[in-house]
This record gives sequence, C-alpha cells and structure tokens, in this order.
Amino acid sequence: MARPHDALSSYSLRLPGAACARSPRLDGDRCDNSTGKGRTMVELSALDILGKQFSRRLRGYAPMEVHEFLSQIATAVEGLTRDRGEFRQRVHRLEQELADYRERESALHEALVAAQRTAESTVAAARSESQKVIDDGHALAERLVEEANQRAQNIEVLLSELRSRRREARSELMRIVEVLEGFVRDDQKREQEERATPQLAVLQRRTANSSESSG
Repeated sequence: MARPHDALSSYSLRLPGAACARSPRLDGDRCDNSTGKGRTMVELSALDILGKQFSRRLRGYAPMEVHEFLSQIATAVEGLTRDRGEFRQRVHRLEQELADYRERESALHEALVAAQRTAESTVAAARSESQKVIDDGHALAERLVEEANQRAQNIEVLLSELRSRRREARSELMRIVEVLEGFVRDDQKREQEERATPQLAVLQRRTANSSESSG
C-alpha cells in the first residue's frame, strides 16, 4: 500500500527566504536576481519534505523540529494568501482601467453621433471636412474598442491563471497534510511495537523456565 507522501514527488511548495518564484509575473512586479532585492520565495519540493531528517528520541521524532517544520509550511501558506490578496488588487485595478476605456468609448460614440447630425446641417463646402472628422472618429472608436476587448481578454486569462494557482495550492497543502498524518501513524505504530517487545520477551522467558522445570 502506497504511503500518503508518495503522491507528492512531483509537487513543490514555495517558502520565504531566497530567489524569486519562476511563475509568470504581472505589471509592477520586481525581481533583481543580481543583487538579491525582491527575493521573497524559495521552492521547497516534496522531496525536501520527504527527505527531512528529524532527530530521534525515545518515543519518536523531536517535537521541536516537527513544530519548526510545520511553522515553515504555515509561513508558505501565509505567503500564498498574501499573494492572492495582491492579485485581487491588481485585478480590481485592471477592471477599473477597463471601465475607464468603456466610458471613453461611450463618450466618443456620442461625439460621433453629434458630428453626424452637424454634418447633415452644414453646407456642401463643409461636408468634405466633416466626413474626414467622422472617419477619424470611427477609426479611433474601433481602435479603442479593440484595445478594450484585448484588455478584457487579458483579464480573463489572468483570472483563469489565479483560479488554477489557487487549486494547485489547495491540492498541494492537502498532500502535505497527508504526509504529516503518515508520519504520525508511523510514530504511533513504532510506539506500539516498542511497548509490545518487552512484554513478548517476558512471556518467552516464562515459557522457557516452565519448560526447564517440566524437564
């Protein structure tokens, strides 16, 4: 039967303290690998978790080392939560920018309609210039609409990526919990075996003594 931590061999968990993460970055992110500035995360792989060696005591692992390791995991979870908050703020800012572009598009459309009405009432001599203004307005409106649509697509891609990261983080944390539960079960089994061994030795001596007395 596979141990709970077998499923973790291809996953990693990021912890504070070293190089910047290699995930896609958003506008405004900074990471200077040459000076160390901006280094906030280091990857802790599942193999690192599985290979973590704890000092042995009479009844199992050293509690302080286990707590320290769990504290590192908790720090990583806190970092993921903080990153999610920052991503939400960025998405909110992009949504506001998109709303501004749409307001400009609406204003431009109203100006275009007004220009069309003015062109209908002008004399033939001014119609050529009015048509030029209208054509320029159409071109600008199309460009703004295209930019707004591109912005909307980028935001959708970003939201999809954030949802995917959240699912991956949740799945990874669940696997880590399974690994820790496996450690606990192993400790409990070892303690039961240690308690049973002295009792078995006493029973064997009694059996041997009884056999000698009978002989």
